This record gives sequence, C-alpha cells and structure tokens, in this order.
Amino acid sequence: MHPALIKAGMYMKNKYDSITPETKRKAWIIILIIMLLIVFRNRFSGLFTRIFHRDIAKVEVNHNNLTYERSEYYSMCSTLESSMNGSGTQEEPIMTVMTRLKTQDDWNYLQKCFGIRKKDGGTFFSDITGDLKTWLSDDLDEGEMEELQSNLGRSGITY
Repeated sequence: MHPALIKAGMYMKNKYDSITPETKRKAWIIILIIMLLIVFRNRFSGLFTRIFHRDIAKVEVNHNNLTYERSEYYSMCSTLESSMNGSGTQEEPIMTVMTRLKTQDDWNYLQKCFGIRKKDGGTFFSDITGDLKTWLSDDLDEGEMEELQSNLGRSGITY
C-alpha cells in the first residue's frame, strides 16, 4: 500500500479514537436516522401529505344537491389536471370547469374527487403535492384567482 494512504488512514484512526464515546454514539444515531429517512422517504412524505391535507376528508357534501352525475366530476378533475400539470397553464379550460359549478356541494364534491395529487412542476419548477386549491393557487396569478372566486361567488359558492 502507498505510504501516503497508510499515513492518512492512521491520522483518521487517531482522530476517531480521540472522540469521546458519547459523541461517537450521537454521531451513529444521527447516521442511522438519516439512513432511515432515505430508505423510508416515500412513506414519510405520504404521512406528511395525509397530515397536512386532512381538510379534504372533512369537506361535507350533500349528494342530493349535486348538479351533475358523479362521473362528470371526475371528468372535470381530469380536465383541470391536464390544464395545470407540467409547464404552462391553460386558463380557459379551468375557468370553463369552474363556471359549470352551480352549488356549494358541486364545489365541495369537485375538491373531494380531485383529492391529493402530485403535480409535475415542468422544466424549471419543482413538483408539488396538494389538493385542488393548492394547484389553483400555484397556477393562477392574483387576477385570475380573483376572477375565479368572483365566478364562484356569483353562484353562491364560497372558495
């Protein structure tokens, strides 16, 4: 073995031996926690998503007040997702879907159907995971959000 490698190895061993046992134990615990986070990151992110987006599960819907068949709401969700996913936003289909809503229960059921989805941020932006309101606020600027809320308000719908 090369003498420089042996010298470097001995230096590292001496440094490690000079660390107190308490500090070594703390370092190993931190390393273990980091490794667990790396291995189980998908489960942890799913847990955090469920914790922070529980309000979707709490949204109440009176199914007797729905304007459309239930399958139509899923179709609207697909339209919204394709309009907002990736880079660029197609505002016209979003506004078209939103103007179709006639009751508060329509809006609530649309939110429930949309659920929590992962959004491709496109080329320059990071992905986000969120509910319909998160997606809308990410894609629409302030003026478009005001227009959306105004359109919903005309039908008596609270955003």
